[in-house]
Amino acid sequence: MNSTELETVNKQEHSTEGVAKARNWRRPRYDVAENDDAFSVRVTLPGVNREGVDLSIEDETLTIVGTRSSQLPDGWRPLRRELPTGDYRLSLRLNVAIDEAKVSAKVADGILELTLPKADEVKPRKIQVS
Repeated sequence: MNSTELETVNKQEHSTEGVAKARNWRRPRYDVAENDDAFSVRVTLPGVNREGVDLSIEDETLTIVGTRSSQLPDGWRPLRRELPTGDYRLSLRLNVAIDEAKVSAKVADGILELTLPKADEVKPRKIQVS
C-alpha cells in the first residue's frame, strides 16, 4: 500500500470494539480514488438517509457512522425479517494531511460520497524553470 492511500483502521485498534458488538455494527463496502488535489471516498450505506450519517475526523482518522431506521409503522408487526439489521461503521486512517474545512459529503441512493481535499503542503507543486 503506498503512503497516500487511506487505510481501514483495524478493529483491535479501536476502543469501541465492545460497543460495536453491542450495537451490531457492520463495516460497509467502500472505494477510494485520488488525484493531485483530493481523495474521493464512496461508501455503500443501504437504508441510511442524510440524517442518519455521522462523520468525524479525529486523531488523523475519518470515522463514518450510518444509522438506519428499521422501525415498523404503528400497528404493524413483522412476519418475516431477512434484511440485515444493524448500523454501519467505518474508520479510515488518513495518511495525508486533509484540509478539514473543505471536506464535503452527500448521500443519495444509499451511497455516501465524500471529497477530502488534500492540505496545500502535500499537493504537488509545479516549479517554473527560468
